[in-house]
Amino acid sequence: MSRRREAAAGLLVLSVACLLAGGCGGRPDMARVSGTVTYEGKPVPDAILLFKPKDKSPGAARTDASGRYRLNTFRPGDGGFAGSNVVTITPWVEGFIELPDDAITGRKPPPEVPRPDIPDRYRTLTTTPLTVEIIAGKSNQIDFELAE
Repeated sequence: MSRRREAAAGLLVLSVACLLAGGCGGRPDMARVSGTVTYEGKPVPDAILLFKPKDKSPGAARTDASGRYRLNTFRPGDGGFAGSNVVTITPWVEGFIELPDDAITGRKPPPEVPRPDIPDRYRTLTTTPLTVEIIAGKSNQIDFELAE
């Protein structure tokens, strides 16, 4: 293979790798998003946020013990798609699938933890009043103060 063909093949492989990785240098139609969630002035821990743009992949985040979150769409911390996003906030529920040998192994479900108190209207796309604008090329700080 000639040097020119080798260089062209190498460039093609690099280009495909960048596309599969979500774009080299980040996607221009996305931006980083972080913030806090509070309810009645108190942080909301262990809540799941879903940012749903029109006709694109949604981004998701989980709040920490202080109610802070960082949005992820394709990889950790990459943010969400620019433009208008409808946002839902729901409590995190620890999953547990019972297995046939649990009685033998002694495996038990995780202990119950208090779930965050989030009013029902914030939990579904059809009832949430939360709509935000993500601005491309900017780090977006979006805080949510939930109310009854």
